[in-house]
Amino acid sequence: MCDSQTKARALARAFASRARLAARHAKNDKTPKAAFLQQPSASGNNKNHVIRNYRIGLLKTFPSKTTVKKLTALLLFVLSASALAAAPAAPQTLVFAYNAFAPWKTFDSQGRPTGPYTDIVRELARRMHLSLRFLPCPLSRCLAAMQNGKADLMIGVQNTPQRARYLDFLDPPFANDNRLALYQRSGDSRDISHYSDLLPLTVGVVEGVQYQPQFDADGRIRRDAGPTAESSFRKLVAGRIDVLIDNEQQSALLASSEEFTGRVQRARLTLDNPHPNRLALARHSPLQPEKAEFEHTLRAMLADGTISRLLAFEHTRIR
Repeated sequence: MCDSQTKARALARAFASRARLAARHAKNDKTPKAAFLQQPSASGNNKNHVIRNYRIGLLKTFPSKTTVKKLTALLLFVLSASALAAAPAAPQTLVFAYNAFAPWKTFDSQGRPTGPYTDIVRELARRMHLSLRFLPCPLSRCLAAMQNGKADLMIGVQNTPQRARYLDFLDPPFANDNRLALYQRSGDSRDISHYSDLLPLTVGVVEGVQYQPQFDADGRIRRDAGPTAESSFRKLVAGRIDVLIDNEQQSALLASSEEFTGRVQRARLTLDNPHPNRLALARHSPLQPEKAEFEHTLRAMLADGTISRLLAFEHTRIR
């Protein structure tokens, strides 16, 4: 039992004991209370003085109005504090910076976040007893939200020295990244099978995405940045770019969609992405002190097969 509850019970017992004593005296003495203060008559004897003194002493056993008010206020305060201490604390909120990245992070037909990365974070929040809130945003805005403390967590974002200043990438990685595919328009006869074949072309990329060290650092590549992979596919179909680069799974899903099927084709060139996938906790997040618990929970989800099941389901669905 906590100290506040113990004090409250002790005060209640003392108050009740005082009240019982006063009630007992009042029951045994039939004289009206007002008469207690009457002065004995001039002809009174010692008996009258004894009675008077007894009555005055009896009055002193009653707590004063001030004392009663103080005891009552203190008792109510302690009981209220005890009730608040005993009540379960509201769960902390985990703000998930949510940049759509189909099929891993996307929205269903009713606009609800879905996908295996989404489910990984949902399960992580559930195990840590955190209330999950989604903050939908393009990648650049999600990164800004993480930097200025408006969001707590991201998933599937690449680690770079610049991002590491405000993102704390958690261990262990939850997956190894996929290969990078390139797409060109259907009917385009240009052979894109070597890295050097990209140099004369305009390559569609998603703004803020890190692809592959050689590609990212190569100043010879002409890039056309768009907000999403879908926008890059639309530019490709419209002839505004020559080729696009994207995650293998995401690009396969988009290429087979009703909008793009038959209008794009995969190039022979494939680039490897060596970066492992990690969750990132904002360094300015109020949940930063829980970093060890995040990593412990993530490790448990890997050990019990939860993450593998979620990712395997999506791989099967895409194929």
